[in-house]
Amino acid sequence: MQNLLSQAFLIPLTVTAEGALRDAKGRTPQIQGGAHWYVLSDAGTEITAEFGPALQREAMGRPDIGIFYVDQRLRREKALDLRPDFDLALLLAYDYIGLPIAVQANVLTKLLPSAAAYGAAFSYALLLEAVQTGVPISRIAEVLATRDKRYPQIPTQERQRVIEDWLGQDRIHFELKPGIAPYALQLTRNANEMPPVTLCIPTRQGRPATADGGAQSRPFITGLLETIARLDYPMDRLHVIVGDDLSDGSAYADRPWPFALTRIVTTRAPGEPFNYAKKMNQLWRLSQTEQVVLMNDDITSESTDWLQALLTFSMQEDVGGAGARLLYPNGTLQHAGMAGGLISTCAHTWLGCPADQPTYQDWAIVHREWSMVTGAVFATRRSVLEEINGFDEVFTLEFNDVDMCLRLKMLGYRIVYTPHAELVHHEKASRGETAPPGTDLNRFLKRWRTYLYNDPMFNPGLDRQSLSLRPLASA
Repeated sequence: MQNLLSQAFLIPLTVTAEGALRDAKGRTPQIQGGAHWYVLSDAGTEITAEFGPALQREAMGRPDIGIFYVDQRLRREKALDLRPDFDLALLLAYDYIGLPIAVQANVLTKLLPSAAAYGAAFSYALLLEAVQTGVPISRIAEVLATRDKRYPQIPTQERQRVIEDWLGQDRIHFELKPGIAPYALQLTRNANEMPPVTLCIPTRQGRPATADGGAQSRPFITGLLETIARLDYPMDRLHVIVGDDLSDGSAYADRPWPFALTRIVTTRAPGEPFNYAKKMNQLWRLSQTEQVVLMNDDITSESTDWLQALLTFSMQEDVGGAGARLLYPNGTLQHAGMAGGLISTCAHTWLGCPADQPTYQDWAIVHREWSMVTGAVFATRRSVLEEINGFDEVFTLEFNDVDMCLRLKMLGYRIVYTPHAELVHHEKASRGETAPPGTDLNRFLKRWRTYLYNDPMFNPGLDRQSLSLRPLASA
C-alpha cells in the first residue's frame, strides 16, 4: 500500500492472499477499538493522497457509517471502476466492493474474529458480517485508489460458502445458482416457496399492428394470459385480475384458463381522461393475497420461471419492489433499471441497445438495486402498497411508477432489478399513444429533482447524457 501515511486517524493494513492482516512491517497487527480507522488493502494497490482527507470528511459527516469503499482506477484495463452506493443485491451477485475498504476501529474489532475464519474470502465475509450485524456500509464517490485489476478475484465457491453461512436459517428458503456473467451468482428462492400471488393487469384490448398498418384480431392481453399459463408455478395459487376498458371481454375471458381470472369493466365517464395510476390502484386493492405483481397487458415471455425470479426479491421484508429485464420485440433492451438524472430527468439504462451487448460492470445481467424500475412488470406486496397508498394518481400517465419507487426508497425499502425475469414488452400498447401532459413532468421534477441528481444507486462519475453508462472523460 502506497501514498497513505500512518497517522492517528488512519492505520493502513495489508490483506494477504490468504486473508490475513499485516501491518507496514509485515507483522500481525493488534487490532484495537477507538475513534480511528483501519484502511484494508492488498499488495500493489495505490491509495491517493486525497484518501485520508476524504475519509475524514465523510466520517465526520456520516458518523453512522462503519465501512467505506471508494471508486478505483484500473491499470491493466485503463478504465475506471465506478460503483453505486451500497447494494446488497449486487454484492450477492459478485464482490463489486473488494479492496481497499476503510473500517472503523470498533467495527473491525467486532467483526474480525468471524470474518477471519473465511481465509481468502475475508474481505467479502467482513462486508456480509457488517450487514448481518447492522453496520452501515457506504461509498465515497471519488477515485481514491489505483489497482491492477478489478476487485480481488475471490473464487466463486468461497463466496458461495460465505453467503450460505450468512443466510443462516434463511438458507432453507434460497438457492445459489450460477449467474449470467461467468463470475456471478444468482440468488433464487427455492421451488417450494410458492405463495399465492395476484397479478393485476389493466387493458384496453390493444392489438399488435399488422404489416400494412392495421391491427391484428387477437389482443395483447391474450398473449400475456398465455404467458402466465406457461409458468412453472402452481396454477391454483395464481389469481389474475384484469381491468378492461371495454365491456366485451369475449376475446380472452371466455377461454378456460388454468388459473383464476377475475375481469372487471373499468369504463370511463364521457370526457374523463385516461388515468393509468387510478386504474392500477383500483386493481391491486381487489387483491386478496400479500404477493402482488403489477403488469402491463402488452407483455409476453417464453420463460417459465420469471415469476419466481421476481418473488425471490419482492418477498424480502426490506424490498419494496422488484423489476424485470424487458426487451422490445426486435430483441433490443427496453428496461434494465433506471438511473436518476440520466438525460436530464431519469431514463432506462441501455435503452435500445442489443440485448447481448456488454454493459458497464455487467450491470444489465446481474441482479442489483436501482432507485427506480419500470412499473410495466413490478412485483411487490399488498402491505407495501397500502403503506404508501399505491400510485399517486396525480401522475396520470408518466412517472407514476418512478414516483412510487422513490417514495418507497424514502421509507428505506430497496428496489431491485433482476435480469433472471426476462420478458418482452410492446411498450405503450396498454394505453395507446396518448401523450403525457406537461404538468406531469413539471410536478415530478419539482418533487424529485434533487434526489435524481444525487441518485445513490448511480455514480456521479458516469456520463448522464449517455444511456450506455460510460465514465465521464474528466472522471
